[in-house]
Amino acid sequence: MIKTRKMKTYYLKIREKFIEPLRNGIKKHEYRLASPERRSIKIGDNLVLISNQDKKNYVRTTVTGINIYKSWREALENYWEEDFSGLFDTLDIALTECNKFYSRDDVDEYGIIVFDVKPATIDYGSASVLLDTNVIVRRESYNNSSSEIAKLFNYFNKKKIRTFVHQKSKNELEKYANPNYKKSIIDKLNAYETFPNYVVRLDNTFNDIVSHFSNDDNSQVDNALLAEVYCGNVQLLLTDDRLMLLKAEQLYIREKVLSSIELLEKYKELDPKNVKYDILNVTLKSFAEVDLDDSFFDTLKYDYNFGNNEFVNWYKRKSEKNEMAYTFYDGDILKGFLYLKVEDNETYDDITPKMPRRKRLKVGTFKINSTGFRLGERFFKIIFDNALLLKVDEIYVTLFENKRKEIAKLKSDFEKWGFTKFGYKTNGEAVLVKEIANPVIGDNPKQYFPAFKPSAKKLFLPILPEYHTSLFPDSHLRNENLSFLKSNRAHQYALEKIYLTGANTDGIKPGDVVLIYRIGEDMFKRYSSTLTGAAIVQEIIKTKNVDECIDICSNRSIFSEKEIRTFYDKYPTVVKLLYRTSFDHKILLDYLWQKGIIEQNCGPRSFQPLSNDYFSLLYKKGTGEE
Repeated sequence: MIKTRKMKTYYLKIREKFIEPLRNGIKKHEYRLASPERRSIKIGDNLVLISNQDKKNYVRTTVTGINIYKSWREALENYWEEDFSGLFDTLDIALTECNKFYSRDDVDEYGIIVFDVKPATIDYGSASVLLDTNVIVRRESYNNSSSEIAKLFNYFNKKKIRTFVHQKSKNELEKYANPNYKKSIIDKLNAYETFPNYVVRLDNTFNDIVSHFSNDDNSQVDNALLAEVYCGNVQLLLTDDRLMLLKAEQLYIREKVLSSIELLEKYKELDPKNVKYDILNVTLKSFAEVDLDDSFFDTLKYDYNFGNNEFVNWYKRKSEKNEMAYTFYDGDILKGFLYLKVEDNETYDDITPKMPRRKRLKVGTFKINSTGFRLGERFFKIIFDNALLLKVDEIYVTLFENKRKEIAKLKSDFEKWGFTKFGYKTNGEAVLVKEIANPVIGDNPKQYFPAFKPSAKKLFLPILPEYHTSLFPDSHLRNENLSFLKSNRAHQYALEKIYLTGANTDGIKPGDVVLIYRIGEDMFKRYSSTLTGAAIVQEIIKTKNVDECIDICSNRSIFSEKEIRTFYDKYPTVVKLLYRTSFDHKILLDYLWQKGIIEQNCGPRSFQPLSNDYFSLLYKKGTGEE
């Protein structure tokens, strides 16, 4: 029988600036003094490289190759440009820096060992999952109200992800005192696959970490589950137990031990990033799916007729190319149609004056029939979302400005959002443009939206969960029931939002930026409270009386007139917000605590300020730009 060597894990400190290059696979080598301890590391072992500034920031790597050199120069000369990209201009500068790490005598005696490393990755989309006891109880209990757990199990079934229950968890559940409840749980447990009885070999690091916590029966079960992850017997552990998550953090396996909210976010990240909307009633459809004979298009056919069916022919060409447009149907009746097109370095020979070559987003068709709510603002948000995603320099639209009163209204709406007249096409259409790449920042945020004002203050804006998603529907959590959004209420479609407050707003100005913070609704607030997006302050109005407040909020607020009258004395200030960004990657309160942005065991206060650096960190993390 051939004995195989158990792979070992080594924990090493490293400078903070090298963590991300290692995590991203840019830095492929790790350099250490070739002491006897380091020479004991073998191919296949794990190196957990921990920031010397923040012990919670680390990267787990696997050793794939080992070489030993007599000097720093020999060790660096092959890979220094790749491993230290952007840090050192020459090999000599890199040598000067590296010579500070160890004494010359030590290097002469031991040499430098270079480990070829690759970052450990987890395929969250297919990784098997070990279920903690509390997850099973939340799913199977009589009063289960955990929508995120239900959502996860739907995903497990859909993607055929294997889930397991540990035998120790079953043993723990069998100790329940209530015989009826125990029988119900045990019967349901038979449907779960029992985790295989793998060999578990623990080292001193594991034993030392868990020894600092309680060692009662429940803790021993928790430790058994964590041990399976620590030893690599299972890829993921799902738990909503705060202490288990804390232990995992100290064991440097936190990326493998996730709460239900965190795992839902991981699954969301697997979706392709694009501007498709899974809420409200504006959806992408192909031209071929939309009936050209619908009376909705009659005015467009008239505007672009000129005796040769110009609009009809254009529409048919788009259908043949399977191009897409945003549509809104009220029941079976088409009431909104928006077509966008990216143009890069076009010549624009039919426009006077001559338009320079730039990357542009063209608003090809923008038409709305009266809906009774703010569908037009929804269309503008879609335009700006696409402009940001596609990184265009400019947006433009052409229209017959004097053709009909509906077009005059449309022109006025474009001008409110910062579009200005550039010139005319040869067919008589006016050309309106909006600068995106280098906007002029003035006093009115609508004019330069969606740009951020460089001098803007950055603030937190907490929202109760029962109001959050109705007010900011694009920022909904993946596990929420969104059926209420089909009611087509004006505030849901509006780009300009109304927030009522009694908090101190002195010093807040138009153009300031707020991070929208959805307060969690369960006891594990650190894992259910989350930053979901950003908005720009348009205006602060300290109303004089309730009637003025109601007038301002008309057709925009989440609250009815009756509700406003009830709590007006407590919330008399109107904050108008421009809904700027929905975060693709929600940021948990736990992360704010880890980074020291918010004090431990607290949440952000209304309009609590944060620094530009912290805002930049959070914004990049939320949008996936980090």
